[in-house]
Amino acid sequence: MIDVPPFGNEQLKHDRVAVSPLTGTGLANALGLTSKSALCRPFAGASDPMESNPSQNDVSPISGPNTGVGALQDDLPRVLALVPPLLVRLAEEGSTGASARLALMALAFATAWAWSAVFARKLTLAPQIHQLSFAMMFTLMLPASVGMGGAFLAISFGWVLGDAILGGKPILPPALVALAFAIFSFPGGGYEALELLSARPSPMLAISCLPGAAWLLWKGLLPWRIVAGAAAGTAAIALLMATPSSPLWWEHFILGTFSIGILFLATSPESGPRLQGARWLYGAIVGGMIIVIRIASPDHPDGVVLAVLVGSLLAPLLDRAVSWRTGHD
Repeated sequence: MIDVPPFGNEQLKHDRVAVSPLTGTGLANALGLTSKSALCRPFAGASDPMESNPSQNDVSPISGPNTGVGALQDDLPRVLALVPPLLVRLAEEGSTGASARLALMALAFATAWAWSAVFARKLTLAPQIHQLSFAMMFTLMLPASVGMGGAFLAISFGWVLGDAILGGKPILPPALVALAFAIFSFPGGGYEALELLSARPSPMLAISCLPGAAWLLWKGLLPWRIVAGAAAGTAAIALLMATPSSPLWWEHFILGTFSIGILFLATSPESGPRLQGARWLYGAIVGGMIIVIRIASPDHPDGVVLAVLVGSLLAPLLDRAVSWRTGHD
């Protein structure tokens, strides 16, 4: 038998761990399964360049999900940055389309709050600003209003699997998860614009994104390397795959949801890599893949959601590749 020395009250108070029955966040902290643990990063160790020489990695402070007190300071500017493109969307669609889009945004906000309250087991949970950011991004990325039933399923899937079930620490943007689910589950539901190469460009929508992007850049909340890499990748692949019937390379920047997707979705803290060098590659991959999807696909879809999704899934690999190269130079 092993004698366990008694703990004092202060020691018990210090060692007590609040375990959430649904998210398991407290259990993960108790077991040491944090983002820097060896179990979460199986390749980390003495020879890991990301651990042994962190000064060479040039990690940006905005590269991770926002939680805690700093979440409000980061999420509120993102909400305000989305207001100009939202107003342009509403003005272009007229009163009927604007009302439907606003109703859809209200549904997304209410659904995200409801699921958060369910997982927190607290029906009096106050609405959060990141729920509004999710609702605005989901609504802005839609080419037009869609059915409420399918939208509710997509919103629920995106918020539960993208945020609530992970304890409020998403690994992918919940809006991206919801949009991808809707596009793949309801191909003809109007969640993605088709025949985009023959569609009319929307320069006002693209221009309306610039003030918010500039403000986020000034506040240090927008990784400009991702935007620059996406612009370079888009231009290069558009010139390489150009056909007589395809738009000019620069017109892709004002077609569909390119401006919104690159400036706000691809640069969200949950999407891109942590290392600065990897962000160039990530942006180039996303920008180039958008053009490939638009031109190579028979339906000529928008391609922004799928490109950002693939790029986000490759982000950890890009971080690992860049850190490995840096550690062996």
